Amino acid sequence: MSCPHLRRLATLSEFRYIESCPCSGGIVHLSWDVATLHLSLKDFAWLVEVVDEAVERNRFEPPEALFVLWIGNLALRMSRAEEVELRGMLHSALAEMSQRPEPRSSGPFTRLLN
Repeated sequence: MSCPHLRRLATLSEFRYIESCPCSGGIVHLSWDVATLHLSLKDFAWLVEVVDEAVERNRFEPPEALFVLWIGNLALRMSRAEEVELRGMLHSALAEMSQRPEPRSSGPFTRLLN
């Protein structure tokens, strides 16, 4: 069942997009192929920071190297082009939000990047 208050913030394709919902204090839904993450506004801002840092760190890796983002027990594996697309989509979603949420000093996930 879908929330009637969902607002699309950014779209890459039919199965890759970000939506927000004001329910429960604000939830951001990040859909990437068959996985959908449901994050609080603070956790979403924290995820944007983690991806930014990872993309900067990975720019020295070979172009054929895969980008793997671990979020809890979920791994999102993507090419370098997809990594840049994800980062762009995250920033587009932040720009669409009425105000940027405060980032957390530490995230709720223990293993993020591989």
